[in-house]
Amino acid sequence: MINLDDRDLISKFDKSNQIKIMLEWSTLLGEAKEQKLKFSIPMNIQWKNKSIEYKNPDNVIICGMGGSAIAGDYLISLLDEELDIPVILNRSYQLPNFVNEKTLVVCISYSGNTEETLSRYHDAIIKGAMVVAISSSGLLEKFSEEIGTPYIKIKEGLPPRCSLPLIYISLIKIFEEFNLLTNIDHDIEETENILEKLAKQYSPTILVEDNIAKGIAYGLFNTLPIFIGHTIYSPVAFRGKCELNENSKVLAIYEELPEQNHNGIVAWDNPNKAYNDVSVVLFREKNESKQIEIRIEETKKIVLEKTEKVLEIYPEGKSKFAKQMSATFLVDFISIYLGILYELDPSATPSIDRLKEVLKKKTNLQEKVQKQLLS
Repeated sequence: MINLDDRDLISKFDKSNQIKIMLEWSTLLGEAKEQKLKFSIPMNIQWKNKSIEYKNPDNVIICGMGGSAIAGDYLISLLDEELDIPVILNRSYQLPNFVNEKTLVVCISYSGNTEETLSRYHDAIIKGAMVVAISSSGLLEKFSEEIGTPYIKIKEGLPPRCSLPLIYISLIKIFEEFNLLTNIDHDIEETENILEKLAKQYSPTILVEDNIAKGIAYGLFNTLPIFIGHTIYSPVAFRGKCELNENSKVLAIYEELPEQNHNGIVAWDNPNKAYNDVSVVLFREKNESKQIEIRIEETKKIVLEKTEKVLEIYPEGKSKFAKQMSATFLVDFISIYLGILYELDPSATPSIDRLKEVLKKKTNLQEKVQKQLLS
């Protein structure tokens, strides 16, 4: 098995320096916080024969795919019961029929060329919705500039999944501009400090016995990981599943409490099925509600009857934002180290690249949307 304390081996497999990018997440948060000071929403825009007025929305649709969409999950769980209007995350080609001029549609694509997101941008413009876009470049930037919709440009050159701090802060800024969220700069500053500290603890220079990220990666090696989250940690658990898919190239499962207790928990009742090759990662908190604490503890007892591989992740920080991001920071490092244990480049995604090429040849949706919007 690979020795994660061998820095030369880590460099050999981490060809895109994803670990280096992760070590700079606190800096990315700071950059995003500064960038959001420059962003504002216009009163209205004119496009062809349409006049789109920007005002307080009746509902919000956040559009994105993969690493560009996850920030929407994070924000929705962060705000939870604080929102006075519906906020929905849309992962498809089309928007719901109820979208109209009173709907805020936020289109997120790190590359700016994700075909599903471009399709929904087009759909939103046709429906006269208030559109705001986030990307590093690509057609989404081009459409925003030529049509005039508000746009936040984020740093280029990152694996899309590593851009979470930039996208999340940008999304927060948009919600602040529409008076859907009070300023949380203090929470962002707290998170910057925590991630700067944790970066030193998860660094490749820290040996396995003192590096929790490396240790958990070894614990998940050659297992089927199940991530179980709740409340603000539900999207973190989903992130864990996605990061292991992409960075580690392994199957992983995501579950959410209390829903898991109404179905997934029963899978452990099968006396004829061995689960010793399954690992379970639980997201915990010191101040869990009584209901969640009972559910986690009872779930853990049931799981421990079938496998010893039960791990618990506790976040750092006081604010919900800091807790989310500190737990995510650990999960991302675990997934990178696990990919290296499998002797793979964490950043490479050959199957995604292959599928994109096939779609481009057979449908070329990007070009069709471009002609419809800019002709």
